Amino acid sequence: MANVSWYGGGGVRAPRWLLNAVDAEPQPFVISDFGRNPGGYGPVLEGYFLGSTGSAAKIKRGLRAFSNRLQRHRLKDGLLALGERCTAALADVDGWSAPAERRRRRRRGAKEPWDLSAIEPMKLSITLSPYAGVASPLFLRSLGDGAAASRWLSLRLRPEGSVPLLSPWKGQLAARLDATSEAAVSWFVARAGRLRQALGAEHAALEGAEGNAYLERGLQPPGRLRGDGYAEALAAVAARLGNGTVVTAGARSSHLPLFVRMSPLRADWSHGGLKGLVPAALHYSLLGYSFFVPDAVGGTLADEAPADQELYVRWLQIVTFLPVMSFSTPPWACCDAWVLNLTRQCIQRHQDFVAPLIAKYSQDWVEWGYPIFRPVWWLSPMDPAAFTIEDEFLIGDEVLVAPITEKGQTWRDIYLPGEGCLWMDTNTAQVFDGGTVLRNYSASLAEVPVFVKAS
Repeated sequence: MANVSWYGGGGVRAPRWLLNAVDAEPQPFVISDFGRNPGGYGPVLEGYFLGSTGSAAKIKRGLRAFSNRLQRHRLKDGLLALGERCTAALADVDGWSAPAERRRRRRRGAKEPWDLSAIEPMKLSITLSPYAGVASPLFLRSLGDGAAASRWLSLRLRPEGSVPLLSPWKGQLAARLDATSEAAVSWFVARAGRLRQALGAEHAALEGAEGNAYLERGLQPPGRLRGDGYAEALAAVAARLGNGTVVTAGARSSHLPLFVRMSPLRADWSHGGLKGLVPAALHYSLLGYSFFVPDAVGGTLADEAPADQELYVRWLQIVTFLPVMSFSTPPWACCDAWVLNLTRQCIQRHQDFVAPLIAKYSQDWVEWGYPIFRPVWWLSPMDPAAFTIEDEFLIGDEVLVAPITEKGQTWRDIYLPGEGCLWMDTNTAQVFDGGTVLRNYSASLAEVPVFVKAS
C-alpha cells in the first residue's frame, strides 16, 4: 500500500475514501450482510482497484514548502532526509533527472516540474534498505530473469535449487539482499548510485541491518551470517555508497566511514527518553562508534509532535554537543518564538565550537582508539564517585557538558573531574578546581552548563 493511493474493491461499514486507511481482517473477498458480519465487505463489490502515485507530487510540494520555511526562519543550512517510502515514491515517477541532464535542460530553456534548486542550499539524503517486497516490481523482475538466487538471502533446496528467505519488513513480507554475494552487492550499489544521481541526493541512509533472518526461523545460517554477521556485511555495503552514509546497526564496523543512527527514544524524561541520550552517546563512543546520529530533538517514539517545550529545549541543548543535530519536528511547530532563536544559537555553536573539537579529537580516535565523547571517569580513573555519573560527558579532555535532565529543574550538582585541573564555566567565566562537586549549580531553561579546561 506504500506510496500509492488505492480506490475501489469492496465497501466497508465505516468507509474511508482511501483504501489505505481501511482496517479489514483477512477474509473471503465476498459480499456480506453488515447486520450479521459488521467487519465484512458491503453490498457492492468488484475485483477492480485503482491506484495513483500522486503522493510523489505531494512530497515534492512539501519539500519545497518546508525548505522555503526553513530559509524564512534562517535555518537554511543542513540536510533534508527522506524516509524509505518517500525515496521510493519519488524514484517511481518522472520529473527527476540527473544533475548533468538538468543543466542540459536549462541550456535548452526547458522547464522541469521540480528540481533540487527548489531546496537549495539544503542538501538531500535518501533512505534505502536491503529489502524488496514480494509484490514489488524489483522482486518480481528478479524472479523472471533468474537473478533471485544470487540476489537475495535464500534457502538451499535439494536437488539443486533455492528459494528466497522471506522476512517481515514494515508490514509486508520481503526478500533481503544477500550482502555476502559480490554479484548482489554490486547490483545494489550500482542501483543506489543511479537513484542518488537521478534524485540529486548527496547522502544516503541504509536501514535494515538488524536481526538474523535464519535464526529467527530456527535455521542454521551460513558461516558468514552467523550471529551479527549480516550487520557487519551490510555495513561494508553502506561504506561503498559513500563516506558518511548512515546505518542503523553496527557490528565490527567502527573502522568504516559511517554514521550509526541511535535507536528512537520516547518523548519523555525517562531513561527511555531524554535521560537515555547521554548514556547512549557514551556507550556508542566507548565501543568505537563516535560518529552517531542521536534521535531527533524531542524524541520520535510518539504519535504526534512534541508537546513539552521544556523537554524540547533540554534535548536541543544536549545534541548541540553531539556529532549531529537531528530534527523531526521544527521548533516553530511546537514551541514559542524564543525557542526558534535558541535553536539558531545552538546550531551556530555546534558549527563554530563543537564541530572543530570533534575534528580535533577524531585524530585521537584514529591514532589511539580513544573515544571522542568520554565519561567523566576518563579524567578521574581512581575516584569511585566518577563511575556512576550518567548525565555528564567530556568532549576529548577539554570540554565538560553537564545538561539538565530533570523536568522543572534549573539547577543541578556537577562533578568536575581531574584533580589538579581547573575548569572555566563558559557562561560566567568562573573558574573551579577539578576533583570537586559544585552543589545546586544554576542553569536556567535557556542555559546548559559547559566548562572548558583552563589548565
